Amino acid sequence: MNAIDKYGGMLMELSKFTEQLDEAVRGEAFKFLLAQELDRVGAEGAVAPPLRQRPPAVREIAPQEVIRRSGRGKLTEKAVVLGFWLETHAGKESFSSGDLKAAFETAREKAPKNASDIVAALEETGRLMRAAKVGGAQHYRLTGTALQEVERWLATSGDK
Repeated sequence: MNAIDKYGGMLMELSKFTEQLDEAVRGEAFKFLLAQELDRVGAEGAVAPPLRQRPPAVREIAPQEVIRRSGRGKLTEKAVVLGFWLETHAGKESFSSGDLKAAFETAREKAPKNASDIVAALEETGRLMRAAKVGGAQHYRLTGTALQEVERWLATSGDK
């Protein structure tokens, strides 16, 4: 059996599908799909059913999006929102001042020159509480008050 008899139908299907794609990605998409289909060829040489489209992946919300939705503009408020993002979307049980500064950078926000000062101010106002030390770095958690505050900001903006 020659390759065209064996794979011709699959190649035509892949070619037809990739024709709809942007020229810049067409070749790579064809190679990828071909590799996927060839991996599905069974021991007897039978081709498995064509790939089905996967449902769209659930994309985690970006820190900038949470800031935008909250409608907050002050540095300390953004820090509370980013702490919320670290705990609820980035999966951190606790975070350090360095983590908070990195969250500002990830959100493409101007990071505080000294994140420890922001953390101290939030701790003083009852928005952060100390958690365990990890290595030499003190970690923090948002208080219930801060969590409720951010949730209220998000609810007030109409997005949650």
